[in-house]
Amino acid sequence: MTDDAAASTGVAVLDAALDGLFWGDNVVWETEQQAVVEPFYAALADQRAAYDLALYVSLDRPPEAVGAAYPGFEILDARPGRPLGRAAALLQAIYERCDRAERSLLLFDPLDAMAGRWGTDTARAFFVRCCPHLLEVGAIAYWSVGHGAALAPLRREISEVTQCVFALGEGRMRIAKAEARGPGVEGSVFRSSIEDGRPALQAAPAAARLGTALRAVRTQRHLSQSDLARLLGISPSAVSQAERGRRGLSLETLLDACAKLDLTLDELLRGDVNPGYRLARRHDPRRRSDGRPLALIDDSRAGLRAYLVTLAPRGQATPHLTHKGVELVAVVSGLVQVLLDSGRPVLRRGETLLAERTAVLGWRNLGDGDATLFWILRDD
Repeated sequence: MTDDAAASTGVAVLDAALDGLFWGDNVVWETEQQAVVEPFYAALADQRAAYDLALYVSLDRPPEAVGAAYPGFEILDARPGRPLGRAAALLQAIYERCDRAERSLLLFDPLDAMAGRWGTDTARAFFVRCCPHLLEVGAIAYWSVGHGAALAPLRREISEVTQCVFALGEGRMRIAKAEARGPGVEGSVFRSSIEDGRPALQAAPAAARLGTALRAVRTQRHLSQSDLARLLGISPSAVSQAERGRRGLSLETLLDACAKLDLTLDELLRGDVNPGYRLARRHDPRRRSDGRPLALIDDSRAGLRAYLVTLAPRGQATPHLTHKGVELVAVVSGLVQVLLDSGRPVLRRGETLLAERTAVLGWRNLGDGDATLFWILRDD
């Protein structure tokens, strides 16, 4: 498997929208009823053969029920009174197993159960520690959380930490967050149904997309439907019907909404405010590039380009392109000699080199372990 190979959700339409899952993605499903997300769990579980390790983390589900639903999965029994029934013990067990495996897949019981047992603060702390670790080792994990008011602080923390958030309900699925994807992915809405026990998704019509996006913006601004109706000079019923996709809003009303909410029309239709940054994530954190510059951001329109280079012990590599302009080399690990027209400086971990009037011809790893560096180009 190459570094650029994505993992599959098991749902072709969702894979096409996301360009697959990045290794390390934690996907959180926001749903009123756990039963509606089970087919998506099952679709991912169908990809079991692509993984070295498949874990199901059970907070209250009997192991025999888990085994019947997800054959081939190791079950971490974290029910009350079991050795893994405490947060610290469960977290350590997850770390130990995932750190040893190159490809890990994890399915979790709802975070609602975790919050109900340990309290919201402990559930939040567990997620905040577990999610980044799974990202670091390149594991794929599915989590779920309910919509209840008591879980609102937990959902807010989750949305800040996790890589993907999918909102599921009323026969629709919305991609609320999907880090490192292209424009237009976040805010995408699909009609969702179940066929032969597996999810079937179809792109939703414009009215449904607008309604879901409008509701997302309204809740982000902590506005009730009545608040939004007063702001726009329309009835609460019109807002309710628009959010349910039963009717649209006139162009004049949409433009008025954008002006009063300080959004562009594109931001309103996405249901999200442009954060002002672009995240470049590599597909597989455990694969070496073996000297080949791995493109993170390679968009000349941005004015900056960034590549990741990993060198084997005593290995050497050369750039894949000739660049005219300022170049920066930043060493993340190892001892790296930078080959320039005008010299051969050696950089340690945490050191950088700025080449303003000379070209970078290559890099040499002088150490006995892997070396990692960033090669950043400023285009004229």
